[in-house]
Amino acid sequence: MTIKMIAVDMDGTFLRDDDQYDVRRFNQQFAKLRQLGIRFVAASGSQRQRLQSKFSAVADQMDFISENGSIVYSDGQLLAVETIPQELLQQVQQLVKTDFNVPLATTVVSGARSAYVDQQESPTIFKIKQRYYNELTRVDHILDVSSRRLDDPIVKLGIWFNADVDFAAQTKRVKQALPAKLESLASGFNTELIGLRGVNKRTGIAHLQAKYRIQDDEVMTFGDNENDVAMLEMTPYGYAMQNAHQSAKAAAHHLAPDNNRDGVLDVIDQVIADAQEDEEQTA
Repeated sequence: MTIKMIAVDMDGTFLRDDDQYDVRRFNQQFAKLRQLGIRFVAASGSQRQRLQSKFSAVADQMDFISENGSIVYSDGQLLAVETIPQELLQQVQQLVKTDFNVPLATTVVSGARSAYVDQQESPTIFKIKQRYYNELTRVDHILDVSSRRLDDPIVKLGIWFNADVDFAAQTKRVKQALPAKLESLASGFNTELIGLRGVNKRTGIAHLQAKYRIQDDEVMTFGDNENDVAMLEMTPYGYAMQNAHQSAKAAAHHLAPDNNRDGVLDVIDQVIADAQEDEEQTA
């Protein structure tokens, strides 16, 4: 086994339920991964700015796949962005207005520079969303915005369903109603993220693979939810967390201890030990 890239989902995978991780332990691991030539990638449905803030000590030395693959940053530079065309955006905005609006759900529109919510968003919901979006801006009439109006390429529209709804039933309705060129993925916390069909964490990883000339069987991935399935399936070294949804477990070849037991860090320790042993044997 030769691993050259490790890509981790964040919420429910790398992060504990309290939104934290063992920073000291990871930073020690990260230094060893760098020495071994192994790239480390944070791959999330969340916002790039939030991801970078979680790795402030090493953010300029790693890669970030945000918005479920729609935005890819590498070594502090934008590598790829997948914008929803205005015609498709208007179609999904009309769908949400008609079938998935307040009080059933609220909306987040994600751009490359910021995420956006309606000016009338309640303070309680706004505060919850700030956990996942460091850059969050209130705008008038969220379901009428465009990339041109915001001066920001729109890459995702998120439907945040209220906690008391039948989430599985509602997401099924969303998937059935979407235009053919769009798809939605469950991203945790009663949220369905809508974006271009075929754009996901696996395609984000593909951009990085092309840059670094890394093969599928040289990538290790970790995830816990539907939006991780594509990257778990792509490699024989896909790990679902013990706490993962069944869709993620079915896609992965391996299980890691759950997120509250630092399961990802435990597996990384083994990757480092194996790589160091290989180096010693070939020295």
